[in-house]
Amino acid sequence: MNGNNKVEAARRRVASFALIDNFSAAFSCGRPADRSLSEFWRAHRSCGGRDRSYISEAVYAVWRNWGYLRDKLPEKRRDEVEKGGKLSPEEALNMLVLAEKGFPAGRPAKFPEWVKHQVMPGFDLDGYALSVMKRPPMFIRLQCGGEAEREIVKKELAGAGLKFSEVDNFPAALAVSGKVNLFTLESYRKGLFEVQDISSQAIGRVCGARRGERWWDACAGAGGKSLLLADMMERRGEVVASDIRAYKLEDLKKRARRSGFPNIRCRAWDGHPLPGAKRKKFDGVLVDAPCSCAGVWRRNPDGVWTAKAKELDEISFLQKKILSAASTGVKNGGVLVYATCSMLAKENVEVVDDFLSLHPDFEADVFADPFTGEEVEKYVQFSPSGGGDAMFVCRMKRKC
Repeated sequence: MNGNNKVEAARRRVASFALIDNFSAAFSCGRPADRSLSEFWRAHRSCGGRDRSYISEAVYAVWRNWGYLRDKLPEKRRDEVEKGGKLSPEEALNMLVLAEKGFPAGRPAKFPEWVKHQVMPGFDLDGYALSVMKRPPMFIRLQCGGEAEREIVKKELAGAGLKFSEVDNFPAALAVSGKVNLFTLESYRKGLFEVQDISSQAIGRVCGARRGERWWDACAGAGGKSLLLADMMERRGEVVASDIRAYKLEDLKKRARRSGFPNIRCRAWDGHPLPGAKRKKFDGVLVDAPCSCAGVWRRNPDGVWTAKAKELDEISFLQKKILSAASTGVKNGGVLVYATCSMLAKENVEVVDDFLSLHPDFEADVFADPFTGEEVEKYVQFSPSGGGDAMFVCRMKRKC
């Protein structure tokens, strides 16, 4: 065995360990693949950049093709693995070799049978299945400055060997391709751009936040949409960002400081309706609700097999509770936007319909589809055909 073959064999062997750990964590306790890989790197600090790139791509290749690879296992073993049992070293190596050989081009991902019965009406599930087999595109959002600052970003992208192109109907967005880590660029460290999927940017467009308004991002998480709202408001007015998981807001605080946003305030919220004195104080409220994340399976293909239909009722109940509680912050004539990164009806249109039936003081609002410019009423379900993730967004307003 020559030197190159020895290196490849060693990488594949380490990749098999990563795959075993990744599958076990995903199926036993629902830990996302990217988080498991991060933990694997911490335990294997000797792995260099090339090793990490190879191993990550190999693990994700197995996940994307699991609908086919699982059939290579005896039924008993397949059931054991999908209940949290570990792949054997031989099974893991075999899966990696099969995934490396590749499969016929244009073959869609396989989904569990329940998915087709839960998908939003009219959603192109076949097209989505094709997209899940490919690496997702990368988008950035230019912020904090005029044309001169944007040219600085473009120049640095080009200097780093990255290719980029503008996105129709999104003047602040660029589609970027290449293997350079965007977070290491000087223009990122100066807050001149954020990495943000184009569908996520589209949700901000549906909100339509304007200069001087007051908005509440009720489920802000790491704060990507809070930053977008604050930027849309030209740093005037106020964005109040909250999350039931308070630790999530630490990332937002750092990002807001890096970009110099003075109009973002992080506040604790327990998920209950606002008390009387704090009600109806916001021009707009965004509820980017926790969900199954089924709309981002091309980024997290492990979710195809770890998401369960039986969990949807519990998720939907939580979404309805959060939406109802957050709606108490909307002033008369104000906007309420509900969004998920899902294409499943129980999390989307069924939540909205239930809310509107129980809250006659709210009604569906008309808005322009950010991708097409066409006027729509109530909601839009985005699909990967627009380039971004399969997110859902609905715009409502409180009657005056």
